[in-house]
Amino acid sequence: MDRRLVMHAALAAAAAGVAGTVRAQSDKPISLVVGYSAGGSADFVARVVAEALGKRLGRQVIVENVAGASGMLAVQKVLNAPADGGQIYFGGTDTVAVPLINPKVKLDWEKDLQPVGRLSTFPMVFAVPAASPHRSLAALIAALRQGGKDAFNYATPGIGTMQHFYGALINTRAKVSMLHVPYRGGAQIANDLVGGQIDSAVLVLSTALPFLKDGRIRALSVSDAARVPLLPDVPRIGEEQGFGGVALPLWQGLFVRTGTPPAVVAGLEKALLEALARPEVTAKLADAGFTTAPLGAAALRAFVAPQAALYRDIVTAAGITME
Repeated sequence: MDRRLVMHAALAAAAAGVAGTVRAQSDKPISLVVGYSAGGSADFVARVVAEALGKRLGRQVIVENVAGASGMLAVQKVLNAPADGGQIYFGGTDTVAVPLINPKVKLDWEKDLQPVGRLSTFPMVFAVPAASPHRSLAALIAALRQGGKDAFNYATPGIGTMQHFYGALINTRAKVSMLHVPYRGGAQIANDLVGGQIDSAVLVLSTALPFLKDGRIRALSVSDAARVPLLPDVPRIGEEQGFGGVALPLWQGLFVRTGTPPAVVAGLEKALLEALARPEVTAKLADAGFTTAPLGAAALRAFVAPQAALYRDIVTAAGITME
């Protein structure tokens, strides 16, 4: 038989096999694996995105909550699954930060995960009670430099959270020594801040906003790269002297296991960006305090790389560890 005919026959058979596999998988639901319990903010965003994503892929996308180890159980589940796009990891800041502070977590986001795209960003707010004499971060820093060690505290939802990173960033860049007060989660922090039990706190914007609107707390800075439209008079951290344009936003994105076929990744990326362009999706997220901030796969990798370097600098300078 002619060698070219043999080659064409082989290629046709291979193509048929791939097509058959795709058809066989097309009816299988895709798992969107979230590292936190149902009912939380990450779960909410995941469910909004999963519904819109499924419509564009023509396949059901089911949110699977695998809570534990600061989201690391979820990523391990995806890494242990076949690299075929059937399991998508809903990641974010913890994906990069947790391995830096917990040496037991063996995850290298650059090597182990393939970005699909970014979903959203949302800022943190550094706030004080309304009765506080400090009306700006610069004024607070000046007072702290005269007040002695540990004369002022800041509360966060726990050690190694991004809120902790934000406070540590202020300490290290401003050369002050605010005392970190870690809570077990963030539910009580805003109430204690209003009541004056704590001097300051780092809160996500959605938590802080009701208290800011009614004047019970005062925001001194926001962590994002731009001022928050709802708080136009509050400087971003990068505007402060000594902070050199730095930004520390919380962010969320989708990843698959490294080794997933490029065509599969491209299909997921296209569907995600189309989903995030839908007005009903952006409206649902905005109502919950999230800013839709879509980026494709390559752009997400380019965004995360300098953020990861900043996290590493903060962890090293502040000596943050989970051990």
